Amino acid sequence: MKTMKKTVLTVVVALGLVGGSVHAILTTTVAHARTTYVWIAPNHGKKYHYTKSCRGLTLAKSYRHVTLKWAKSHHYTKCKLG
Repeated sequence: MKTMKKTVLTVVVALGLVGGSVHAILTTTVAHARTTYVWIAPNHGKKYHYTKSCRGLTLAKSYRHVTLKWAKSHHYTKCKLG
């Protein structure tokens, strides 16, 4: 960790001397997105469920585990049961 801080400081100072944008380097952050997965029953409606044991999936014969983004982009809506 100390080596990384030293390297970053060296780069910042070098860019500052050359006239680079130090502000851009200091404000850069890394976003770690967390993907949410939901359950759907492809042949049994257009609802998504957060758990496989939801009552809304009891009559479904097959399930699929997909991302929430995918489900919403394919016009699935949230199950009202849970």
